[in-house]
Amino acid sequence: MGHKKRDAGLNNLDNFAINMWSLQMKKYLTVISSFIVMLCLGSMFAWSVIARELANDFGFSLSKTQLVFGVFFTFFPITMLLAGKLERKTGPKLLFLISAALFTGGYLLSSLSGGSYPLILTGMGVLSGAGTGFGYLAALTVPARWFPQRKGLITGIVVAGFGLAAVFFSFFAEHLLNSGKSVLETLKIIGLSYGAIVTVMALFIYNPQGYGEEDRVKIDYSFLRTRAYVKLLIGFFMGTFAGLLVIGSLTAIGAQNNIENHILVLGVSGFALANFLGRILWGFLSDYIGSNLSVLLALTFQAISIFLIGHITLTPSLYLLFAALIGFGFGSNFVLFARETAQLFGLKNFGSIYPYVFLGYSLAGILGPVTGGLLYDLLNDFSLPTAIAAGMSLIGALVANLFKKSQPV
Repeated sequence: MGHKKRDAGLNNLDNFAINMWSLQMKKYLTVISSFIVMLCLGSMFAWSVIARELANDFGFSLSKTQLVFGVFFTFFPITMLLAGKLERKTGPKLLFLISAALFTGGYLLSSLSGGSYPLILTGMGVLSGAGTGFGYLAALTVPARWFPQRKGLITGIVVAGFGLAAVFFSFFAEHLLNSGKSVLETLKIIGLSYGAIVTVMALFIYNPQGYGEEDRVKIDYSFLRTRAYVKLLIGFFMGTFAGLLVIGSLTAIGAQNNIENHILVLGVSGFALANFLGRILWGFLSDYIGSNLSVLLALTFQAISIFLIGHITLTPSLYLLFAALIGFGFGSNFVLFARETAQLFGLKNFGSIYPYVFLGYSLAGILGPVTGGLLYDLLNDFSLPTAIAAGMSLIGALVANLFKKSQPV
């Protein structure tokens, strides 16, 4: 009898250990799969590489290519509103699958367009943007549920993949282009490859054990009338408007200063790498000094960097330096405003409320790149656009530090 009790106890202990191991594996697999999905979906940050080829092959103006960039960053945040509601009902796996289908469909439509601008706008702007919204929402919100005490760092790590994506995309695209592939063939290969990866990653994302209906609270829309929400919305809009105005025109800014093509590609990669590091470091820092002070420091840093890249004569070294500095500042927007949303409204509400904060990015997505493109086409100079962007970033830094949660509008 004693042996049986002892054996039963050992079996229970073994089962407990196996369950704990399984739980730990799911926790880290969720973070890893989310990071990899972000690494695929963030490829639009290297749009300037594709835009250059579209301009060369089909005569697209800067304002036209920037409109594609802007439409992408409009549909991406808007789709997150639907994704947030769907994730509460179905969980994150379906969102990854929808993301893969739309993302790949957008790239394939563009690759079959024959250079038709409306089809490229629809494929790369609308479909790819919508696909990114579904995947981004799941990849951003689910890992934070596993690490409630380190949400700044975990959010920073996951969204860092989105920033790092441009490094891989730019080198992958350049490799395909240099091997003789046309820009449309390049889009086809990338779309199919990335879509397959996102589909596989759907197998490895999990909600925490016990996360169920009681956690999927019904959203209370009264938050839209709080100053906490308004400050997040405006601050996020200002900070990302500034960055997006410059990012889509990064190669054009370098070309204006007679920077060679291979340096321009390195600039995009340098921006992306710094964007990646910025998201992790600002997230880590915010867990210690808070989001408000972090936003003030980050957006001020971004403003200074953007102003300088448009108002000094750039050597190749300076171009690479300022591209990286802008990326480091810009990356902060995506971890700090997310962390502050979770802090103010709670992790249970994060997946429902953050898409509404992200609407600021939607507006910035259409206005920032198009403003930069139109002003450059008009003036043939980036001094005024970068001055406007720097001013917007500073305003965002101040607005984000004005209000407290309890204050109504």
